[in-house]
Amino acid sequence: MTQPLPDADLWQVLSCERRRLALEYLYDAAAPTTLTALADSVAAVETGTMPAPRARRESVSTSLRQTHLPTLERHGLVRRERDVYRTTAAAKPVVRHLRGAGPLGVSWLELYRGVGIAGLCGVVGSLAELPMLGGVDPLVPAVIALGAYAGSSAYHSWTLRPRLASAWTPDASEERWQPVES
Repeated sequence: MTQPLPDADLWQVLSCERRRLALEYLYDAAAPTTLTALADSVAAVETGTMPAPRARRESVSTSLRQTHLPTLERHGLVRRERDVYRTTAAAKPVVRHLRGAGPLGVSWLELYRGVGIAGLCGVVGSLAELPMLGGVDPLVPAVIALGAYAGSSAYHSWTLRPRLASAWTPDASEERWQPVES
């Protein structure tokens, strides 16, 4: 199993939008990707046009080659083999973090929405006396759904606890927030 990146390194890796786009594209790619294909895709997302203007594609290619891909390689998230790039196993938790994924691989928003919909369906099914729910008091699925909300919220808060406790502090000399170096 790979070691997770420390928060300071994670912040540094994800601080640049172009690097985030490159990492996500490589993670989603079904096969190893050339620098040209990666630069074309990142430039298209940045400009909102497909294909992106040639000058922009060349600029993206240069910055990926000289700065962003070496940074991703140095942190063990991307591996270069000949002239193609692919993500490593260490990229999975970083991309999940980037996408806001919870423990089941779905975002916390989707998890909470699913619990709410399941609870609502349980209550309505009980009130409508559907098979398997007809003899159940509507309070039972409501309490189960609230318990699932409470449990998932507690777990969500627990996973954020270290980051909330130490990741950000105000900088007295400036009006904006700065990350704390650990």
